[in-house]
Amino acid sequence: MGITEKRCFKRYQNFSEFELTINSERFKAKTVDYSLDGIGVIIKDTPHISKGDIIGITIKNPDIKTFGEVIWAKNDQSGLRIGIGKFGKLNGLLRDFNFPDTLIGLQRSHKTGVLTIKSSDIIKKIYIKNGDMIFSSSNQSEDRIGDMLLREGKINIEQYTHSVTEMKNTQQRQATVLVKLGYLKPEELVTAVRHQTEEIILSIFALEEGTFAFEEMPLPTEEVITLNISAANIIYNGIKRINNMDFIRNDFPALNSIICFSKDPLDLFQDIRLDQSGRKILTCIDGKRTIQEVIEHSQLDSLNAMKTICGLLKVRIIDGKAENGLLNEIPKEVEDIVQEDSAQKADPLFKEEIENIYDKYERLGYYSILGVKKYASTSEIKKAYYRIAKRYHPDMHFHLTEVSLKKKLSDIFSYICDAYAILSNPQKRKKYDEINTIRPARIISNQEKARELFEEGRTELRKNNYQEAEMLFGQASYFFSEAAHYYYYYGLALMKQNKHKHAEKAFGKALSLDPLNTNYLAELGFVYLAMHLPAKAKAVLERALKISPTNSRASEGIKAYKKSYL
Repeated sequence: MGITEKRCFKRYQNFSEFELTINSERFKAKTVDYSLDGIGVIIKDTPHISKGDIIGITIKNPDIKTFGEVIWAKNDQSGLRIGIGKFGKLNGLLRDFNFPDTLIGLQRSHKTGVLTIKSSDIIKKIYIKNGDMIFSSSNQSEDRIGDMLLREGKINIEQYTHSVTEMKNTQQRQATVLVKLGYLKPEELVTAVRHQTEEIILSIFALEEGTFAFEEMPLPTEEVITLNISAANIIYNGIKRINNMDFIRNDFPALNSIICFSKDPLDLFQDIRLDQSGRKILTCIDGKRTIQEVIEHSQLDSLNAMKTICGLLKVRIIDGKAENGLLNEIPKEVEDIVQEDSAQKADPLFKEEIENIYDKYERLGYYSILGVKKYASTSEIKKAYYRIAKRYHPDMHFHLTEVSLKKKLSDIFSYICDAYAILSNPQKRKKYDEINTIRPARIISNQEKARELFEEGRTELRKNNYQEAEMLFGQASYFFSEAAHYYYYYGLALMKQNKHKHAEKAFGKALSLDPLNTNYLAELGFVYLAMHLPAKAKAVLERALKISPTNSRASEGIKAYKKSYL
């Protein structure tokens, strides 16, 4: 079955006119939305554009200049609409991309690398491993650990001066020197480094102008102490520390708008430690009160209440754009956010539970993964969804540091979200039930059933019904796992929906069954280009051309690679 690959980076609405470069020709275009990894545009003229084309983008507002690949294209009344996946580094201006959104996006995409923020003479870096912030650095003297400890009265000026002299003589880090001199106890070192790391990150929230760039790369190994810092916690506390009311009001919903809890468990159940103000605000939200009424009902002072609401909005626990159908009451599962720390306590048996579920979750099917009967009502499915989503939410188990376990947990959670998306929709649920019901009138083998599902999938693919095609190809490969082309078409359906991580897995399975198939290699190359993994893309594309020098798709991939990375 398919696994939903959620959009990691927030999309911002934007309507700016600009010129688009396609094969050295310029066309007038207008942005619809943009994110760190993609742009949606409308082209007023109608040039011939197809999926996989590489185009140049230069936009003044937001400030974006890059090359990208056409992920999808379709005509409507407004013109030719296309979705473009950006190549290269994730970068931009702080004013164009909300800093909290960037941190959440990097966490949810499980990326590893260095996020560098520059503002005038300020340079601050956040080191991220598999989406988790583990360390930070700064070129500002006030951010040095010694200056921080001195400012907070943890060491005196004589100890500070002595440590600086010793640091210069030994070329050791100040924290190490402070422990060596006995000014800092060894058991206090981790706490001090965590405090310094968090303070550097928190200080970035107050920057209104500047640039940022994330470079995917292996992290330096000289850091003895590394941490796992929750994005939700750091964002919430960062917003709460800002005392500039104009900064808080910027991008803040109208006071007469109604705020509700997010409908997405991925946003609801995060690793966050709320202060008393946060808990009080959440108890005032009922899906009916306006922001002004929530502030008044909380009995907090206006500045504190607005900062708290802003922090909750930035971490996406609450939504400032209420729509019909949002929850008007706090479900019991959400009440836990208010009543206790949201993160699950470390459970040694939970690792074994993840392994067991991961080995069979796709075979369980949507009903079983949610723990409901086939005749369950929509209300029962919804309640089950919230309960199970909380149990397997990646951020609820922040104590898990093993990369493989975190990825497995993310896959399980995505499958749970898939199950709810299908079973809560009457039409999609009916289709799912039809596919998963063996007709008694005719007993067929698994191989025959797989062939029927595959042909149905190809029909849906031709109709551009990519989600249905994904489900059918996934079923086909489940019933008969020996057919490489089932996995290949499964990968194509996933690519059409920008589910690159899972498309990579599908094409990898196809290649394990048919290692010399150049079409499989070529598509895998494009997956790696879309995932911004140029070395891997180059390797598989060159391998395809070595086997078959006339493979046009592989040749297109090499051209795209050279334009973007050479």
